[in-house]
Amino acid sequence: MMSGRFRAAAIAIEQILSLCCQEGEEWGLQSRTCSSFNKSLELVPAGLHGLCLSTIEICCSKQHKIYQCTAGQIAARQGLSCSLKGDHSGSEFYTDCCEACKIGLVVGSSANKCSVEPFAFGSPWDEIYDACCNDIKKEGEIILLSGNDEQSLCEQFPSICSQVCENVEGGSYVCKCHPGYELLDDRKTCALVSDEDNETVERKGCDAGFKHNKRTDKCEDVNECETGEATCNPDSQVCRNTRGSFLCVDVVLPDIACDPGYTPKNGKCEDVNECLEQLDACDRERQHCLNGRGNYSCLPKAVTMCQPGFAYNVSLGVCEDVNECEEDGACDEGYRCVNIEGSYECIAVVKNYPTYVPLLVHIDECAADRNACDSNQVCTNEIGGFRCDCKIGFNLDTVTNACVDINECQVNAHECLETQRCDNTIGSYTCIRLQSCGTGYTLNAETGHCDDDDECALGRHNCRPPFECFNTKGSFRCRQLSRYHTLTSTSTSTTTSTTTVRPSYNPAGYGHYPASRYSSYQPQLPPCGIGFERNSAGACVDIDECARGASCHRHQQCINTNGSYRCRDLLTCPVGYRVNDDITECLDIDECATGEALCGPDQTCKNKKGGYVCVCPPGHMIGRNKRCEDIDECAMHGSKVCQQNSNCVNTIGSYRCDCKEGFKNGPNEMICTDVDECKEIPGLCHQRCLNYWGSYRCGCHPGYRISYNNRTCDDVDECEEYKSANLCVGICENTPGSYSCRCPHGYKLGADGRSCIDIDECETGDVCRGRQDICTNIGGSYRCTTIDCPYGYKHDPDRRNRCERSNKYCNTGDMECLRRPHSYSYNFLTIVSNILIPPEGRGLFTLTGPSHFQMIDFDLKLVSVDAAPHVKPVDIHYFGLEKRTNDAQLNLKKSIEGPQDIELELSMSVFHNGELYGTNVAKLFLMISAYEY
Repeated sequence: MMSGRFRAAAIAIEQILSLCCQEGEEWGLQSRTCSSFNKSLELVPAGLHGLCLSTIEICCSKQHKIYQCTAGQIAARQGLSCSLKGDHSGSEFYTDCCEACKIGLVVGSSANKCSVEPFAFGSPWDEIYDACCNDIKKEGEIILLSGNDEQSLCEQFPSICSQVCENVEGGSYVCKCHPGYELLDDRKTCALVSDEDNETVERKGCDAGFKHNKRTDKCEDVNECETGEATCNPDSQVCRNTRGSFLCVDVVLPDIACDPGYTPKNGKCEDVNECLEQLDACDRERQHCLNGRGNYSCLPKAVTMCQPGFAYNVSLGVCEDVNECEEDGACDEGYRCVNIEGSYECIAVVKNYPTYVPLLVHIDECAADRNACDSNQVCTNEIGGFRCDCKIGFNLDTVTNACVDINECQVNAHECLETQRCDNTIGSYTCIRLQSCGTGYTLNAETGHCDDDDECALGRHNCRPPFECFNTKGSFRCRQLSRYHTLTSTSTSTTTSTTTVRPSYNPAGYGHYPASRYSSYQPQLPPCGIGFERNSAGACVDIDECARGASCHRHQQCINTNGSYRCRDLLTCPVGYRVNDDITECLDIDECATGEALCGPDQTCKNKKGGYVCVCPPGHMIGRNKRCEDIDECAMHGSKVCQQNSNCVNTIGSYRCDCKEGFKNGPNEMICTDVDECKEIPGLCHQRCLNYWGSYRCGCHPGYRISYNNRTCDDVDECEEYKSANLCVGICENTPGSYSCRCPHGYKLGADGRSCIDIDECETGDVCRGRQDICTNIGGSYRCTTIDCPYGYKHDPDRRNRCERSNKYCNTGDMECLRRPHSYSYNFLTIVSNILIPPEGRGLFTLTGPSHFQMIDFDLKLVSVDAAPHVKPVDIHYFGLEKRTNDAQLNLKKSIEGPQDIELELSMSVFHNGELYGTNVAKLFLMISAYEY
């Protein structure tokens, strides 16, 4: 409850916003998620609940951001990682504030001024940067960052800047541009200054390939490579600008490493269409080959094929949209993938890079690059790099180094009930119920159990006053209401006192010496020191050399000192410079030429304005003791120096790239090319060998699968493995690499090669020998039946299956004659084994009487059952008799397993004026086939 804050019904909207915001801030201090707010809003007017909840979430999020930003600054000051593990609201502010504070700490400790206007990070980074930078200046702490030789970055990485790279002190660099170009926001790329900026007009008066610049009033070269005027093939050529023209240089793209299912093309990895190139292992007669990104699938032809951009959901039986953005490589680098119905779009990402700051800070690759790891992996940031681990539901494939889905259903790692079927999904599985719930229950999709229906609450009962509905498991009861009803409602503050005690300082005492005693003897006076002479009184006094014409250069001034003099230059030059002979300017001193430079024996001295630098040989850098030390390129630059298919090995002054297994060195020793094991190792695979980047894979012909040794192929017993798929309607027989369908005796194979069609022997010819025989076709067979009429009956000449009484008439009152059936009809019915029965039953036979009689009675009897030994015989409860006014229909209520023969007798008694008028009997012979087709 909201502490009684909303008392007035007509409270002002400003107060509601203010009070709801306070509630959100308090919730932000209590809970990690703002969306879980669960307090009551009963004191808020009902029409303002939505407004209040939105305000609560905004102020709660603001509180989380303040907390995370403060925590990020603390982490930066303690030297901790700026990557926050776990799901925390406002965690992006933790990372941003932590990294901004780290930059401020480094700048403040390096004696640089904190203000870097007009550069700005933006909010909230500027405030955090200023606070941390100024705080570290006050504390006087120095933060050291490891750097490289000042010349090594530009020389070792010539492509680090698009045009001009200049080394700067502190082991870093800056990028600059040629005249007419400007540096973009990434501080690395140069672009032509727009026409509005440099006032460039059309190329009037200039030769082809040049244009007039109004600012300089000169014809300047046009860079056709950047203006798009060059006609080079972007797939195979590189444009190089020349003065007044351009060149198209053919390039040979280096081999690149592609994942399995992809192939290098034009410097990129493109998907291999295994279906189109027939690299798949699908059975083309029974399966569709469906290509995917980096893989393919074999789908039975019976499966519904969906439009491009959709996939068939077997459980739901519908085509669902495929989210291509969840697949790797949907869009090229620099583009963001946006999924749409049936397809996807690649939208260019505009990145705003901060102005270059020559500092080395830890980079959270997981936060900086959302695609650092595959979609099936979890990115974990580490000091100096990151790690990719498989998500839950995936395992690492040691051959392809990719995270592949775990089939929990196949390895029995699921928790489905015995009444459920396990269906594998990408990264998980689903449990689908095999049977429906009974009356009074509803299937709970979340638990997979049948939950009781509360008919009383749902209004599905028929209780009427004075009865009330009482729910029971699977049903309900009506119980009488009682006459009367009784309702029963039921902090420690710690103060630390700090006293600063200054240690007492006792200055050392000076010794006292006794006065010297002199005698009256006067010896000869000693000579004065250099720069001194005795005056007339015999005392040593300073000689003023400047007054006596001391020798200073003409551009110097003589200044007398006690006992000497000095010459002060009239023009003062800084360290590393000297005055020229005319005393007009300061000239640089070449310390390398004069021998003043203090470089080591293995270092090269290079003069620069006002000083010099000691340059180490290639592959070396100056260490802390000013000696050249080997650069470990492998440790410093990681995977940037060698391809991912090779291992970097450091050497003195350089490094080398050792190829991994499955690769070998090409013409360029730094580039590893794929080894085609299929061509170089004969007989490597039993049937098919498929070469992949850095490895190979053995495949099998349709109908075979790879064995445990991943080389040989084993035949697939389709009949056993796909038993539930009903490959054959009849009998399935496995064959090497395939299977075939055949039918039992009495059936023939259908045109589809899998279904069995019953042969109607009764229509193919005269199969019954007797003249009175009746031929009845049965699934897989037939039956010849001869009707022998009972005593006192004869064959009906109009109906072969009917016997009528020889004496059709009975005397009045002769009940025995009336009870004798007027006729017997013999009816032969055939039914396939286990035929499906609808809820209302399946109609088998209808017996109709005359409509003008007042009453007709029907009766059903089970005469005999002849079932096979392994088959359950039927009883009378398998059948139902639906009686109407003048007819009755025999219904089959339950499926019957065959083979078995059943004889039923359906009798009809006709009454007139309450007296029996006559009877008729229909004999029913049901023949159940042995098969379900």
